[in-house]
Amino acid sequence: MSQELFINVMSAEVRAALMDDAVLIDLIVERRERASVVGNIYLGRVERVMKGMEAAFVDIGLGKSGFLGLDDNRRGNGETSAPVHEGEAILVQVTKDAIGTKGVQLSRRLTLPGRSLVYAPSQDRVMISRQIEDEAERERLTALMAGIAEEGEGYILRTASVGATGEELAADRAELLDSWQSIEDAQATIKAPSCLHADIDPVLRVLRDHALDSIDRIHVDDGAAAESARKFCERVMPGMAERVTLHSGPQQMFEQYGIEEEIERACKRRVDLPSGGGLVIESTEALTSIDVNSGRFDAASDLEQMALRTNSEAAKEAARHIRLRNLSGLIVIDLIHMESDDHWNTVIDILDDVTGRDRNPTRVLGVTEAGLVEITRRRRREPLLHTMTEICKACGGAGRVKSLDAASIDILRALKREAGVVPPGEIVVFAAPDVVESLEADYGELVDGVEDETGRSIDLRADKEYGRENYDIVVE
Repeated sequence: MSQELFINVMSAEVRAALMDDAVLIDLIVERRERASVVGNIYLGRVERVMKGMEAAFVDIGLGKSGFLGLDDNRRGNGETSAPVHEGEAILVQVTKDAIGTKGVQLSRRLTLPGRSLVYAPSQDRVMISRQIEDEAERERLTALMAGIAEEGEGYILRTASVGATGEELAADRAELLDSWQSIEDAQATIKAPSCLHADIDPVLRVLRDHALDSIDRIHVDDGAAAESARKFCERVMPGMAERVTLHSGPQQMFEQYGIEEEIERACKRRVDLPSGGGLVIESTEALTSIDVNSGRFDAASDLEQMALRTNSEAAKEAARHIRLRNLSGLIVIDLIHMESDDHWNTVIDILDDVTGRDRNPTRVLGVTEAGLVEITRRRRREPLLHTMTEICKACGGAGRVKSLDAASIDILRALKREAGVVPPGEIVVFAAPDVVESLEADYGELVDGVEDETGRSIDLRADKEYGRENYDIVVE
Protein backbone atom coordinates (compact mmCIF):
# COMPACT_ATOMS: atom_id res chain seq x y z
CA MET A 1 0.00 0.00 0.00
CA SER A 2 1.35 3.41 -1.01
CA GLN A 3 0.14 6.63 0.60
CA GLU A 4 0.88 10.13 -0.67
CA LEU A 5 -0.13 13.53 0.66
CA PHE A 6 -0.75 16.36 -1.83
CA ILE A 7 -0.88 19.95 -0.55
CA ASN A 8 -2.20 22.62 -2.90
CA VAL A 9 -1.42 26.16 -1.67
CA MET A 10 -3.12 29.34 -2.88
CA SER A 11 -3.40 32.74 -1.25
CA ALA A 12 -7.14 32.21 -0.72
CA GLU A 13 -7.20 28.49 0.05
CA VAL A 14 -5.18 25.48 1.18
CA ARG A 15 -6.24 21.99 0.11
CA ALA A 16 -4.69 18.71 1.20
CA ALA A 17 -5.53 15.38 -0.41
CA LEU A 18 -4.55 12.01 1.05
CA MET A 19 -4.24 9.28 -1.58
CA ASP A 20 -4.08 5.56 -0.79
CA ASP A 21 -2.89 3.55 -3.79
CA ALA A 22 -3.97 6.44 -6.05
CA VAL A 23 -7.47 6.51 -4.46
CA LEU A 24 -8.55 9.72 -2.71
CA ILE A 25 -9.51 8.89 0.88
CA ASP A 26 -9.37 12.25 2.65
CA LEU A 27 -9.62 15.91 1.69
CA ILE A 28 -9.01 18.96 3.87
CA VAL A 29 -10.08 22.36 2.53
CA GLU A 30 -9.36 25.60 4.39
CA ARG A 31 -10.32 29.02 3.07
CA ARG A 32 -8.19 31.86 4.40
CA GLU A 33 -11.17 34.12 5.04
CA ARG A 34 -13.11 31.30 6.71
CA ALA A 35 -10.29 29.42 8.38
CA SER A 36 -11.28 26.80 10.92
CA VAL A 37 -11.11 27.88 14.55
CA VAL A 38 -11.27 24.34 15.94
CA GLY A 39 -8.61 24.00 18.61
CA ASN A 40 -8.38 27.73 19.30
CA ILE A 41 -8.49 28.69 22.98
CA TYR A 42 -10.36 31.83 24.07
CA LEU A 43 -10.94 33.80 27.21
CA GLY A 44 -14.69 34.16 26.82
CA ARG A 45 -17.41 35.89 28.79
CA VAL A 46 -20.56 34.00 29.77
CA GLU A 47 -23.57 35.81 28.32
CA ARG A 48 -26.37 33.52 29.37
CA VAL A 49 -26.76 30.31 31.38
CA MET A 50 -29.57 27.97 30.32
CA LYS A 51 -30.05 25.73 33.35
CA GLY A 52 -32.82 23.72 31.76
CA MET A 53 -30.52 22.88 28.83
CA GLU A 54 -27.42 22.46 31.01
CA ALA A 55 -25.72 24.89 28.65
CA ALA A 56 -24.34 28.41 28.41
CA PHE A 57 -23.74 30.87 25.61
CA VAL A 58 -20.28 32.42 25.68
CA ASP A 59 -19.01 35.49 23.83
CA ILE A 60 -15.55 34.71 22.43
CA GLY A 61 -15.36 37.65 20.04
CA LEU A 62 -16.53 35.91 16.85
CA GLY A 63 -19.78 37.83 16.49
CA LYS A 64 -22.04 34.87 17.24
CA SER A 65 -21.90 33.40 20.75
CA GLY A 66 -20.48 29.91 21.21
CA PHE A 67 -22.44 27.04 22.77
CA LEU A 68 -20.95 25.48 25.91
CA GLY A 69 -22.48 22.27 27.24
CA LEU A 70 -22.21 22.40 31.02
CA ASP A 71 -22.31 18.63 31.33
CA ASP A 72 -18.73 18.63 29.96
CA ASN A 73 -17.53 20.34 33.13
CA ARG A 74 -16.72 16.96 34.64
CA ARG A 75 -12.96 16.69 34.73
CA GLY A 76 -11.04 13.63 33.66
CA ASN A 77 -10.14 12.76 37.24
CA GLY A 78 -13.79 12.56 38.27
CA GLU A 79 -13.97 16.00 39.89
CA THR A 80 -16.44 18.60 38.71
CA SER A 81 -15.41 22.04 37.50
CA ALA A 82 -16.90 25.06 39.22
CA PRO A 83 -20.28 26.15 37.79
CA VAL A 84 -20.32 29.13 35.45
CA HIS A 85 -22.15 32.39 36.07
CA GLU A 86 -23.38 35.09 33.73
CA GLY A 87 -20.75 37.78 33.24
CA GLU A 88 -17.91 35.48 34.30
CA ALA A 89 -14.72 35.19 32.21
CA ILE A 90 -13.78 31.56 31.49
CA LEU A 91 -11.28 29.62 29.38
CA VAL A 92 -12.91 27.67 26.55
CA GLN A 93 -11.77 25.82 23.45
CA VAL A 94 -13.57 25.44 20.12
CA THR A 95 -14.43 21.81 19.38
CA LYS A 96 -16.68 22.36 16.33
CA ASP A 97 -16.78 25.15 13.79
CA ALA A 98 -19.93 27.16 13.19
CA ILE A 99 -22.25 25.33 10.79
CA GLY A 100 -25.20 27.08 9.16
CA THR A 101 -26.99 29.22 11.72
CA LYS A 102 -25.30 27.51 14.67
CA GLY A 103 -22.33 29.12 16.38
CA VAL A 104 -19.16 27.29 17.36
CA GLN A 105 -19.30 24.57 20.00
CA LEU A 106 -17.10 25.05 23.05
CA SER A 107 -15.59 22.94 25.81
CA ARG A 108 -13.84 23.66 29.09
CA ARG A 109 -11.81 20.47 28.77
CA LEU A 110 -8.85 22.06 27.02
CA THR A 111 -6.26 20.16 24.98
CA LEU A 112 -3.09 21.22 23.16
CA PRO A 113 -2.00 18.95 20.27
CA GLY A 114 1.63 18.29 19.51
CA ARG A 115 3.20 15.91 17.02
CA SER A 116 3.10 12.80 19.22
CA LEU A 117 1.28 14.02 22.32
CA VAL A 118 -1.82 15.94 23.26
CA TYR A 119 -1.52 17.85 26.52
CA ALA A 120 -4.72 17.78 28.60
CA PRO A 121 -4.40 20.19 31.56
CA SER A 122 -7.62 18.98 33.19
CA GLN A 123 -6.50 15.34 33.15
CA ASP A 124 -4.04 13.69 35.51
CA ARG A 125 -3.24 10.51 33.63
CA VAL A 126 -1.68 9.22 30.42
CA MET A 127 -4.01 7.78 27.80
CA ILE A 128 -3.27 6.11 24.46
CA SER A 129 -5.19 6.49 21.19
CA ARG A 130 -7.50 3.57 20.50
CA GLN A 131 -6.10 3.44 16.97
CA ILE A 132 -2.83 2.13 18.40
CA GLU A 133 -3.89 -1.51 18.66
CA ASP A 134 -0.53 -3.24 19.05
CA GLU A 135 -0.38 -4.22 22.72
CA ALA A 136 3.43 -4.33 22.85
CA GLU A 137 3.66 -0.80 21.46
CA ARG A 138 1.06 0.44 23.94
CA GLU A 139 3.09 -1.02 26.82
CA ARG A 140 6.31 0.51 25.45
CA LEU A 141 4.75 3.96 25.18
CA THR A 142 3.20 3.68 28.64
CA ALA A 143 6.60 2.81 30.13
CA LEU A 144 8.29 5.73 28.34
CA MET A 145 5.68 8.23 29.52
CA ALA A 146 5.95 6.98 33.09
CA GLY A 147 9.47 8.39 33.13
CA ILE A 148 8.56 11.63 31.33
CA ALA A 149 5.21 12.90 32.63
CA GLU A 150 5.16 14.42 36.10
CA GLU A 151 2.44 13.80 38.66
CA GLY A 152 -0.79 15.64 37.89
CA GLU A 153 -0.04 16.03 34.15
CA GLY A 154 -2.41 14.62 31.56
CA TYR A 155 -1.42 13.42 28.08
CA ILE A 156 -2.91 11.51 25.18
CA LEU A 157 -0.51 9.58 22.97
CA ARG A 158 -1.52 10.18 19.35
CA THR A 159 -1.27 7.68 16.50
CA ALA A 160 1.87 9.52 15.38
CA SER A 161 3.60 8.44 18.61
CA VAL A 162 4.02 4.88 17.29
CA GLY A 163 7.77 4.24 17.15
CA ALA A 164 8.65 7.53 18.87
CA THR A 165 11.71 7.57 21.14
CA GLY A 166 11.75 8.83 24.71
CA GLU A 167 13.71 11.89 23.58
CA GLU A 168 11.08 12.76 20.95
CA LEU A 169 8.24 12.40 23.44
CA ALA A 170 10.10 14.51 26.02
CA ALA A 171 10.76 17.25 23.44
CA ASP A 172 7.10 17.25 22.45
CA ARG A 173 6.07 17.53 26.11
CA ALA A 174 8.43 20.46 26.73
CA GLU A 175 7.06 22.36 23.73
CA LEU A 176 3.46 21.77 24.84
CA LEU A 177 4.18 22.94 28.39
CA ASP A 178 5.76 26.11 27.01
CA SER A 179 2.63 26.76 24.95
CA TRP A 180 0.41 26.19 27.97
CA GLN A 181 2.51 28.59 30.05
CA SER A 182 2.06 31.25 27.36
CA ILE A 183 -1.70 30.76 27.53
CA GLU A 184 -1.74 31.15 31.31
CA ASP A 185 0.44 34.28 31.09
CA ALA A 186 -1.89 35.81 28.48
CA GLN A 187 -4.96 34.98 30.56
CA ALA A 188 -3.60 37.09 33.40
CA THR A 189 -3.18 40.20 31.25
CA ILE A 190 -5.88 40.09 28.53
CA LYS A 191 -9.55 41.01 28.91
CA ALA A 192 -12.38 38.83 27.66
CA PRO A 193 -13.34 38.14 24.95
CA SER A 194 -9.92 37.40 23.44
CA CYS A 195 -8.13 34.60 21.60
CA LEU A 196 -5.28 33.26 23.75
CA HIS A 197 -4.09 30.49 21.44
CA ALA A 198 -4.63 29.85 17.72
CA ASP A 199 -3.59 26.68 15.95
CA ILE A 200 -0.62 26.73 13.57
CA ASP A 201 -0.65 27.58 9.85
CA PRO A 202 -2.95 25.29 7.80
CA VAL A 203 -0.07 23.72 5.84
CA LEU A 204 1.85 22.88 9.00
CA ARG A 205 -1.32 21.67 10.71
CA VAL A 206 -1.91 19.23 7.85
CA LEU A 207 1.63 17.93 8.26
CA ARG A 208 1.28 17.58 12.03
CA ASP A 209 -2.03 15.75 11.84
CA HIS A 210 -1.73 13.73 8.63
CA ALA A 211 1.96 13.13 7.84
CA LEU A 212 2.27 9.77 9.60
CA ASP A 213 5.09 7.32 9.00
CA SER A 214 2.89 5.48 6.48
CA ILE A 215 3.13 8.48 4.13
CA ASP A 216 5.64 7.73 1.37
CA ARG A 217 5.73 11.14 -0.26
CA ILE A 218 4.48 14.68 0.45
CA HIS A 219 3.88 16.83 -2.64
CA VAL A 220 3.61 20.61 -2.23
CA ASP A 221 2.98 22.90 -5.21
CA ASP A 222 4.28 26.16 -3.68
CA GLY A 223 8.00 26.80 -3.20
CA ALA A 224 7.76 28.84 0.01
CA ALA A 225 5.27 26.38 1.53
CA ALA A 226 7.48 23.43 0.58
CA GLU A 227 10.49 25.02 2.27
CA SER A 228 8.42 25.83 5.35
CA ALA A 229 7.18 22.23 5.40
CA ARG A 230 10.73 20.86 5.26
CA LYS A 231 11.88 23.08 8.13
CA PHE A 232 8.84 22.07 10.19
CA CYS A 233 9.55 18.40 9.54
CA GLU A 234 13.23 18.78 10.42
CA ARG A 235 12.23 20.28 13.76
CA VAL A 236 9.26 18.11 14.65
CA MET A 237 9.58 14.87 12.61
CA PRO A 238 13.05 14.63 11.03
CA GLY A 239 12.38 11.38 9.18
CA MET A 240 9.67 13.06 7.15
CA ALA A 241 11.67 16.05 5.85
CA GLU A 242 13.29 14.13 2.98
CA ARG A 243 9.84 13.00 1.76
CA VAL A 244 8.71 16.57 1.04
CA THR A 245 8.95 17.38 -2.68
CA LEU A 246 8.07 20.45 -4.70
CA HIS A 247 5.66 19.68 -7.54
CA SER A 248 7.08 20.66 -10.92
CA GLY A 249 4.88 18.79 -13.39
CA PRO A 250 3.49 20.16 -16.66
CA GLN A 251 -0.02 20.47 -15.19
CA GLN A 252 -1.45 21.80 -11.98
CA MET A 253 -0.87 19.16 -9.32
CA PHE A 254 -4.48 18.27 -8.49
CA GLU A 255 -5.31 17.95 -12.19
CA GLN A 256 -2.25 15.87 -13.02
CA TYR A 257 -3.06 13.26 -10.38
CA GLY A 258 -6.81 13.19 -11.02
CA ILE A 259 -7.70 14.77 -7.69
CA GLU A 260 -9.87 17.54 -9.15
CA GLU A 261 -11.99 14.93 -10.89
CA GLU A 262 -12.36 12.96 -7.65
CA ILE A 263 -13.47 16.09 -5.78
CA GLU A 264 -16.15 16.68 -8.42
CA ARG A 265 -17.40 13.11 -7.92
CA ALA A 266 -17.46 13.59 -4.15
CA CYS A 267 -19.95 16.44 -4.57
CA LYS A 268 -22.44 14.33 -6.52
CA ARG A 269 -25.29 12.43 -4.92
CA ARG A 270 -24.65 9.20 -6.86
CA VAL A 271 -21.51 7.07 -6.61
CA ASP A 272 -20.97 4.23 -9.09
CA LEU A 273 -19.76 0.81 -7.91
CA PRO A 274 -17.51 -1.57 -9.91
CA SER A 275 -20.26 -4.20 -10.12
CA GLY A 276 -22.61 -1.77 -11.85
CA GLY A 277 -24.56 -0.83 -8.76
CA GLY A 278 -24.35 2.50 -7.00
CA LEU A 279 -24.79 4.58 -3.87
CA VAL A 280 -27.19 7.47 -3.50
CA ILE A 281 -26.07 9.80 -0.71
CA GLU A 282 -28.54 12.30 0.75
CA SER A 283 -27.90 14.54 3.77
CA THR A 284 -30.40 16.39 5.94
CA GLU A 285 -29.88 18.34 9.16
CA ALA A 286 -30.78 15.26 11.21
CA LEU A 287 -28.95 12.46 9.39
CA THR A 288 -27.34 11.19 6.21
CA SER A 289 -28.84 8.29 4.29
CA ILE A 290 -26.85 6.10 1.91
CA ASP A 291 -29.01 3.92 -0.32
CA VAL A 292 -27.35 0.94 -2.03
CA ASN A 293 -28.70 0.09 -5.49
CA SER A 294 -27.79 -3.15 -7.26
CA GLY A 295 -26.69 -3.38 -10.87
CA ARG A 296 -28.51 -5.39 -13.50
CA PHE A 297 -29.30 -8.85 -12.17
CA ASP A 298 -28.51 -11.89 -14.29
CA ALA A 299 -31.22 -14.48 -13.64
CA ALA A 300 -28.62 -17.22 -13.96
CA SER A 301 -26.54 -15.88 -11.07
CA ASP A 302 -27.06 -16.43 -7.36
CA LEU A 303 -29.08 -13.60 -5.78
CA GLU A 304 -27.44 -13.96 -2.37
CA GLN A 305 -23.92 -13.88 -3.84
CA MET A 306 -24.85 -10.86 -5.95
CA ALA A 307 -26.11 -9.08 -2.83
CA LEU A 308 -22.93 -9.96 -0.91
CA ARG A 309 -20.68 -8.74 -3.72
CA THR A 310 -22.58 -5.47 -4.14
CA ASN A 311 -22.86 -4.85 -0.40
CA SER A 312 -19.14 -5.52 0.10
CA GLU A 313 -18.28 -2.97 -2.59
CA ALA A 314 -20.84 -0.56 -1.16
CA ALA A 315 -19.50 -0.88 2.40
CA LYS A 316 -15.95 -0.03 1.31
CA GLU A 317 -17.05 2.87 -0.88
CA ALA A 318 -19.58 4.23 1.63
CA ALA A 319 -16.95 4.28 4.39
CA ARG A 320 -14.52 6.06 2.06
CA HIS A 321 -17.09 8.72 1.14
CA ILE A 322 -18.13 9.25 4.76
CA ARG A 323 -14.55 10.31 5.49
CA LEU A 324 -13.95 12.08 2.18
CA ARG A 325 -17.17 14.12 2.34
CA ASN A 326 -16.68 14.73 6.08
CA LEU A 327 -20.15 13.40 6.86
CA SER A 328 -21.04 13.33 10.55
CA GLY A 329 -23.79 12.73 13.05
CA LEU A 330 -26.06 9.75 12.39
CA ILE A 331 -25.46 7.94 9.09
CA VAL A 332 -27.81 5.18 7.90
CA ILE A 333 -26.89 2.73 5.12
CA ASP A 334 -29.68 0.81 3.39
CA LEU A 335 -27.91 -2.27 2.04
CA ILE A 336 -29.36 -4.97 -0.20
CA HIS A 337 -31.11 -7.63 1.88
CA MET A 338 -29.11 -10.79 2.61
CA GLU A 339 -30.30 -13.98 4.27
CA SER A 340 -26.99 -15.20 5.70
CA ASP A 341 -25.78 -13.85 9.07
CA ASP A 342 -22.22 -14.66 7.99
CA HIS A 343 -22.62 -12.41 4.97
CA TRP A 344 -23.92 -9.58 7.17
CA ASN A 345 -20.92 -10.05 9.46
CA THR A 346 -18.58 -9.88 6.46
CA VAL A 347 -20.03 -6.53 5.38
CA ILE A 348 -19.93 -5.12 8.93
CA ASP A 349 -16.28 -6.20 9.23
CA ILE A 350 -15.48 -4.25 6.05
CA LEU A 351 -17.16 -1.15 7.49
CA ASP A 352 -15.30 -1.56 10.79
CA ASP A 353 -11.97 -1.95 8.99
CA VAL A 354 -12.30 1.09 6.71
CA THR A 355 -13.89 3.44 9.27
CA GLY A 356 -11.23 2.37 11.79
CA ARG A 357 -8.60 4.18 9.70
CA ASP A 358 -10.48 7.46 10.00
CA ARG A 359 -8.89 10.06 12.29
CA ASN A 360 -12.34 11.32 13.21
CA PRO A 361 -13.95 8.92 15.74
CA THR A 362 -16.45 6.74 13.86
CA ARG A 363 -18.58 3.92 15.29
CA VAL A 364 -20.44 1.21 13.39
CA LEU A 365 -23.43 0.55 15.65
CA GLY A 366 -24.70 -2.52 13.80
CA VAL A 367 -27.83 -3.58 11.94
CA THR A 368 -31.30 -2.45 13.03
CA GLU A 369 -34.40 -4.64 12.98
CA ALA A 370 -35.33 -2.96 9.69
CA GLY A 371 -32.04 -4.11 8.14
CA LEU A 372 -30.35 -0.69 8.17
CA VAL A 373 -26.72 -0.21 9.23
CA GLU A 374 -26.25 2.71 11.64
CA ILE A 375 -22.99 4.64 11.94
CA THR A 376 -22.10 7.67 14.02
CA ARG A 377 -19.24 10.05 13.33
CA ARG A 378 -18.17 13.03 15.40
CA ARG A 379 -19.13 16.40 13.97
CA ARG A 380 -16.17 18.82 13.92
CA ARG A 381 -16.15 20.82 10.71
CA GLU A 382 -18.41 21.60 7.80
CA PRO A 383 -19.14 18.77 5.38
CA LEU A 384 -17.36 18.96 2.04
CA LEU A 385 -20.63 19.71 0.25
CA HIS A 386 -21.11 22.88 2.36
CA THR A 387 -17.56 23.98 1.54
CA MET A 388 -17.70 23.30 -2.19
CA THR A 389 -21.33 24.12 -3.04
CA GLU A 390 -24.17 26.43 -2.05
CA ILE A 391 -27.95 26.18 -2.06
CA CYS A 392 -29.44 26.35 -5.56
CA LYS A 393 -31.34 29.63 -6.00
CA ALA A 394 -33.71 28.03 -8.49
CA CYS A 395 -34.86 25.16 -6.28
CA GLY A 396 -34.14 26.60 -2.82
CA GLY A 397 -32.04 23.61 -1.85
CA ALA A 398 -34.73 21.03 -2.60
CA GLY A 399 -32.67 19.52 -5.41
CA ARG A 400 -35.70 19.70 -7.74
CA VAL A 401 -37.28 22.41 -9.87
CA LYS A 402 -40.84 22.84 -11.10
CA SER A 403 -41.70 20.83 -14.19
CA LEU A 404 -42.28 22.58 -17.52
CA ASP A 405 -45.96 21.67 -17.41
CA ALA A 406 -46.40 23.04 -13.89
CA ALA A 407 -44.47 26.24 -14.70
CA SER A 408 -46.50 26.80 -17.90
CA ILE A 409 -49.85 26.24 -16.21
CA ASP A 410 -48.87 28.60 -13.37
CA ILE A 411 -48.29 31.34 -15.95
CA LEU A 412 -51.60 30.63 -17.68
CA ARG A 413 -53.35 30.87 -14.33
CA ALA A 414 -51.55 34.14 -13.55
CA LEU A 415 -52.46 35.59 -16.97
CA LYS A 416 -56.15 35.00 -16.33
CA ARG A 417 -55.86 36.57 -12.90
CA GLU A 418 -53.83 39.60 -14.00
CA ALA A 419 -55.97 40.29 -17.07
CA GLY A 420 -58.93 41.04 -14.84
CA VAL A 421 -57.20 43.62 -12.64
CA VAL A 422 -54.57 45.43 -14.75
CA PRO A 423 -55.31 48.36 -17.12
CA PRO A 424 -56.08 47.56 -20.77
CA GLY A 425 -53.12 46.95 -23.04
CA GLU A 426 -50.79 44.29 -24.38
CA ILE A 427 -49.61 41.78 -21.77
CA VAL A 428 -45.94 40.81 -21.96
CA VAL A 429 -44.68 37.67 -20.21
CA PHE A 430 -40.96 37.34 -19.43
CA ALA A 431 -39.95 33.75 -18.60
CA ALA A 432 -37.18 31.18 -19.05
CA PRO A 433 -36.60 30.06 -22.68
CA ASP A 434 -37.78 26.47 -22.10
CA VAL A 435 -40.97 27.73 -20.39
CA VAL A 436 -41.75 30.09 -23.28
CA GLU A 437 -41.14 27.25 -25.73
CA SER A 438 -43.54 25.04 -23.75
CA LEU A 439 -46.22 27.75 -23.72
CA GLU A 440 -45.91 28.23 -27.49
CA ALA A 441 -45.64 24.57 -28.49
CA ASP A 442 -47.70 22.67 -25.93
CA TYR A 443 -50.09 25.29 -24.57
CA GLY A 444 -50.48 27.60 -27.58
CA GLU A 445 -54.22 26.95 -27.88
CA LEU A 446 -54.72 27.78 -24.20
CA VAL A 447 -52.73 31.02 -24.57
CA ASP A 448 -54.94 31.91 -27.56
CA GLY A 449 -57.96 31.08 -25.40
CA VAL A 450 -56.83 33.54 -22.71
CA GLU A 451 -56.42 36.22 -25.40
CA ASP A 452 -59.93 35.59 -26.72
CA GLU A 453 -61.45 35.47 -23.25
CA THR A 454 -59.80 38.67 -21.99
CA GLY A 455 -59.55 40.61 -25.24
CA ARG A 456 -55.83 41.13 -24.61
CA SER A 457 -52.81 40.44 -26.80
CA ILE A 458 -50.17 38.26 -25.07
CA ASP A 459 -46.49 38.55 -26.01
CA LEU A 460 -44.21 35.73 -24.75
CA ARG A 461 -40.56 36.76 -24.42
CA ALA A 462 -37.75 34.34 -23.52
CA ASP A 463 -35.04 35.62 -21.17
CA LYS A 464 -32.08 33.51 -20.05
CA GLU A 465 -31.88 35.46 -16.80
CA TYR A 466 -35.09 33.79 -15.59
CA GLY A 467 -35.16 30.44 -13.81
CA ARG A 468 -37.78 27.79 -14.35
CA GLU A 469 -39.96 29.04 -11.49
CA ASN A 470 -39.57 32.78 -12.14
CA TYR A 471 -41.57 34.98 -14.49
CA ASP A 472 -42.83 38.58 -14.80
CA ILE A 473 -46.06 39.88 -16.30
CA VAL A 474 -45.99 43.46 -17.60
CA VAL A 475 -48.74 45.54 -19.27
CA GLU A 476 -47.49 47.81 -22.06
